[in-house]
Amino acid sequence: MKAYHITMSSKGQFVVPAELRQKLGLEKGTSAKLIEENGRLVLTPLTNRRLGEIRGFLKPEPGAPTMFDELFAERERDRKREKG
Repeated sequence: MKAYHITMSSKGQFVVPAELRQKLGLEKGTSAKLIEENGRLVLTPLTNRRLGEIRGFLKPEPGAPTMFDELFAERERDRKREKG
């Protein structure tokens, strides 16, 4: 892990060093999430790469039911139980 020294401008802005922008694929207009965690600031850019990682994490294993399949099955069980 490499540390960078940055300074806040009078407008409350920080500049992300070019090396990090290139490494993380940050471009003008990239959104980010900023979290305060025990006195530390954690900045997580929301790049297409990061969103793809999140989508991949949520994707079911091959052959496993999707969340929609599970929801439909649960609703069908509820309907059958209610009909009694």
